[in-house]
Amino acid sequence: MNLHVPNASASAPGSALLAISGGRDSVALLHMLVSAGLKRLVLCHFNHGLRGRESGQDAAFVRRLAVHYGLPCEVEKADVITWAAKRKVSLETAARTLRYDFLHRMAAKHAAARIYLAHHADDQAETILANLCRGTGIGGLKGMVMETNSTPALCRPLLNKTRAEIADYVQKHGLSFREDSSNTSPQHRRNRLRHEVLPLLNAVYAREVSPLIVRLGKQAERDDDCLQQQALALIQEEGLITQEGRLRVTAKLRSQHPAVLSRVLYFWLGEVLGLPGLDSESLEAASSLLLPGGVAKMNLPEGRHLRRKAGYLWVTEPT
Repeated sequence: MNLHVPNASASAPGSALLAISGGRDSVALLHMLVSAGLKRLVLCHFNHGLRGRESGQDAAFVRRLAVHYGLPCEVEKADVITWAAKRKVSLETAARTLRYDFLHRMAAKHAAARIYLAHHADDQAETILANLCRGTGIGGLKGMVMETNSTPALCRPLLNKTRAEIADYVQKHGLSFREDSSNTSPQHRRNRLRHEVLPLLNAVYAREVSPLIVRLGKQAERDDDCLQQQALALIQEEGLITQEGRLRVTAKLRSQHPAVLSRVLYFWLGEVLGLPGLDSESLEAASSLLLPGGVAKMNLPEGRHLRRKAGYLWVTEPT
């Protein structure tokens, strides 16, 4: 299996982290990264504590892997159930939030520029399908990206590799790994997509649909990137965002296609002002403030308001 690993060399600046569960995919990625020449690697294992003794055995297995490869290892355990109950979120959301918080803290501790994740093509298909069923727009149809522009960067070298290809790699190299019994539990929507929905779609269409879903994700990423570039170019050319954080309402802005307008508004409200909870309905409503003679005020999440006056849009904080 060919694998492109960004900056995978002994001379690469800074450390890198590998989020490792001990399962087939992350064990395979560990072997690939080491084989590709990445030496300054820190194994990071987050113990969700959801499977009792099995969870502890996973952590012990990862520690043994670290010793085998001569790599440093970080292990952390959290009470995901209690955390989720206090914040009234699902266990899946809580586990993901706590896991990524752990990874970012470890990245800061080890001055790591990259975090490697073992997501593969089948994971990508499940993610896109789940986003579609939640009513996502083109941004959600992108699914996960191979490498983010964030600091630290999230790198997914296996995103174009299937579960079957990874299984073949593990068998070829005789790699040991841990089986997660929760991966078959029907309590998790992700598992039902994997074991019920996708096999049913395969049967209905008499072919593997995952590659088609992944292809859709690549096309969505391409098209969304084009629209994002148009929006950013417009913001820069027109000087739309003032030093005070207001948005100038110009004739050229008003003349833009709704797809570009929504991205201008999302960049301003979400990226520049950092407002949470923005969805397609909020952005569509915000677009109406750009119309002459339209409404001049609308509600935003968490008690904020978006207002228009004298050719500007701005956000007022909750009183």
